[in-house]
Amino acid sequence: MAKRVIIVGIEFNNRSTRGGPYKVGLTEAWIEYRMNVFMKYTMNSLKKQTNQQFTALIRYASVTEELIQKTLEKHEPLPDNIRFVPEEQYIEAQKELAGDAKWLYLVRLDCDDTYSKTLIQQLHAAKPREGTRALVNQLGYIYDSLRHRISPVKKTSPPFYTWIYKSADYFNGKRYKIKGGHPAVVKHKHEILTRKGRRNYLVVVHQRNTLNQRLLRRKNFISNRKRVDAILRKFI
Repeated sequence: MAKRVIIVGIEFNNRSTRGGPYKVGLTEAWIEYRMNVFMKYTMNSLKKQTNQQFTALIRYASVTEELIQKTLEKHEPLPDNIRFVPEEQYIEAQKELAGDAKWLYLVRLDCDDTYSKTLIQQLHAAKPREGTRALVNQLGYIYDSLRHRISPVKKTSPPFYTWIYKSADYFNGKRYKIKGGHPAVVKHKHEILTRKGRRNYLVVVHQRNTLNQRLLRRKNFISNRKRVDAILRKFI
């Protein structure tokens, strides 16, 4: 019996059926653009993980099934451990992957960001204390992909964390509550993965992720191409 199963959960356009500003994610133009970003950054990060004992499930709105498949056909075939799944099949896919494993590690990642190539290995090597609910990555980078410059960043509770559940509890409906979103994760019993200066995440700022444009106002960007490239190689 496997001790733990690691699943990387990524939202693609599964929220787009809510309407409002989210509905742009149902359009072919948005799907094609975001898929290109996903393949260039997030997919490369997943494919280059030093430990491939994980599965990434990328959730999409089932009403865009045809567009998703059409767009995927324009790219290289997905590795066996990276799968696009309709929102309605997400929990069932998790359950299938969990099998009889005691522990379920749910890694959160956005579809345009990346993790360090060693993130999965770090999770397999981790020995959390009893009662720990989350493994949090506080140190990372902001990457301005339009100007090819990078900035180190530290956040107390950024959206780069892993929930730890007993599989039986999770599939019986248990969920940790985070009132106020990602900043509330550290209100749960947690441990920090990014100690000893290790930087585990890379926020990719590109042309159309408007919410992250404010990050470009940071003053400590590194612009030297060789240094930027060296950092990027740790992620993609």
